[in-house]
Parts: sequence; structure tokens; C-alpha cells
Amino acid sequence: MINDMSKQKFVILMAMIMAAGPFAVDAYLPGIPGMALALNVSGSTIASTISFYIFGMALGQLIGGPLADRIEKRSLIMVGLGIFALSCLTIAWAEQMFIIKLMRVVQAIGAGFAIVCVAPLVRQKEKGMAAAKLFGSIGLIFIIAPAIAPSVGAFILSFGSWKHIFYFMAAYAFLIIIIAATSLPKQSRRLPFKSLSLFEGYRYAFKNKTAMRYLVVQACGYSVIMVFVTNSSFIYQDHFGLTQQVFAVVFALNTVFNILVNRVNAYMLNRVSAHILLRGALIIQALCVALLIVMTMMEVSAAVFAMGIIGAVGILGAIYPNTNALFISQYYKHTGSASALLGTSQFIVASVMGGITTWLHNDTLWPPVLVMAGLVLVTNLALPKEVKQ
Repeated sequence: MINDMSKQKFVILMAMIMAAGPFAVDAYLPGIPGMALALNVSGSTIASTISFYIFGMALGQLIGGPLADRIEKRSLIMVGLGIFALSCLTIAWAEQMFIIKLMRVVQAIGAGFAIVCVAPLVRQKEKGMAAAKLFGSIGLIFIIAPAIAPSVGAFILSFGSWKHIFYFMAAYAFLIIIIAATSLPKQSRRLPFKSLSLFEGYRYAFKNKTAMRYLVVQACGYSVIMVFVTNSSFIYQDHFGLTQQVFAVVFALNTVFNILVNRVNAYMLNRVSAHILLRGALIIQALCVALLIVMTMMEVSAAVFAMGIIGAVGILGAIYPNTNALFISQYYKHTGSASALLGTSQFIVASVMGGITTWLHNDTLWPPVLVMAGLVLVTNLALPKEVKQ
């Protein structure tokens, strides 16, 4: 039984699984110039493989969700990470961009198989506010991993080449497979493979209107940070003229505040329901974005504008764990499909919103600020009434 596994070991393992996604996206960014030179292509061509990875993640979660409802989640995690690891090795050995792009999709599908199992396992481990606390601890990886992944990649490049970054990711995946195989208990009961149609789980998930409203909250709330990340270089370096070093420091402040909010949220869950904390976090995010609109009109300094950004982005430390716990708590079966639906929706909406801001780009701060404003408006309107568990 999953409850026989210690909470500390469970959180560490789930966090390691979740980290595979951010590391695969961000760790190789410092190696793009060397990779482009080695393959005799442009840097933008190498960077375009991120889009292939995003597509693969969405596909992997859509396929992996129903599989997680049919087969043992422990096995699906190991299979997914095995696919991830072998894809990393193939990319490191590849000499053609076609192979690299294809393997980035396959790599992401494998990661999606593993990641989609995390929420259902948390649902089995804990319920209610206890589940929200677990999601909070695991959710720190969304904050820390993207922040440290480029530094890890740069460190590897200090003694190796871009290939060694993918070797590192493969070794990391194999390590998780070993830990999962020796730590996660086998599932004693599971559905026969053919007892569930591919879309039955998704039909069941869509019928829960309360859960769908939480899904909208999560997708739009998370999209605020994607809009910022997409436009962060323009905002701070191009518009405000910050140097690379100062930009890195200001960017890191988002992570620091995110961690602080996450820990305060975990503490407050001992006294206040996850729904009330979520409502408060969404209101704070809306107020911060409203301040960004005023700041944009007043053409304030970079330091003042950064305060609004840090607030709007950092508050995700409370939005993510509470929304995840409240969403998955609405389901007592087909949790794999439900988790896949949440993860895929969040990923796609965030990517689309980030893309819209680049399409609307006009050398001013208005496109990202106004898109953020629309997103926080939707989140506050979509939040359902509290449902007692």
C-alpha cells in the first residue's frame, strides 16, 4: 500500500519525478550555442525543439492518463522514465536535427507518462488539506527546478559538452527508476487493461463541473507566470535596460517569493481551508496585476514594476498546491485521466497565452500586462463555491 511509504520519502520521489520536465526544458539552454555549432545549424533551430517537447508533454499526459487508470502506476513511471532516458541518449548520439526533434517528442512523452502518475498517487496517499500540504511540498519543484536547471547545465558545460547534459538527464532518469522500483509498493488491485475505453476516463472527468472550474483556475493562474517568462527578457533587458547580471538577480526574486508563499501556505493549511487560501491568493494576484496596469500607465522604474511582477508571479506558490488538491479531491476514480486533463490543459493554455503576447508584441509593456489582466479576471470568476469534503 502507498500509505506504508514514509511521507518524506514519498515527497522526495514525487518531486524528483516532477523535476524531469523542467530539467529537460531548461538544463540544455546554456548548451544551445555549442549544440548549434556542432550540428551546423542556427541557435533558433535548436531552440525550436522546446516546442516539440511541449507537444510531446501534452501528448504523453493525454495518453498516460488513461493508462494510469488501467495499469500499475509504479510500472508506468518506470516505463515512462525509461523512454525518457533512452531518448536522452539517442539525442546525445544524434547528428541530424530530424532525429533530435523526433526524440525530443518521444522524450517528453516518456516524461508525461511518469508525471501524470504523481497526482493520483498523492490522492491515494492523502486527502483534503493533508493532500494540499503534500502538493505544496512537491510543487516546490516547479519553483526551484526551472531556476537551477540552467545553472546545472552551465556547470556541466564547464567540464563537458552539450552531449553531457543529456547524459546527465539520462542518468537522472535511471536513478529515479531505481528508487521507484525499490521504494514504491506494488499496486495490489488494478483495472483489467481492456475494461476501460480510452475516453471513458475523460468523459467522467469532464462531467464534474466543480472540478472543471478548478481546472480553469489552475490553467489561467499558471498562465500568468508563463506570460511573464515569455516576456521577461524584453521587460527587464530591452524595455528597462537591465544588464544580464541584474536581470538574473531580479528574476531570482520571483523564485524566492514563490518559495516563501509556498511555505506560508503550508503553515496556514493547519488553520484555514485550501479553498479559502486559494481565494485569497487569486485576489492578491488580481490586485498585483491591477497595480501593473497603473504602473504601466505611469511609466514607473524597473524596481517598482518588478514588485508588481514578483507579487503576481510569486503568489503561484499558493495557487498551485491548493488548486491541485481541490481538483483531484473531486474524483474517486479515473484519477489518472483527471490528472492528465489538468496537466495538459495547464500546459497548453499557458503556452498559448505566452504565444499571444509575442504575437501582440509592439515594443511596449501593454501586451503582457493586459493578457495577465484577462487571465486573473477569468480565474476569479471561475473559482467555484467551497465544497466541503
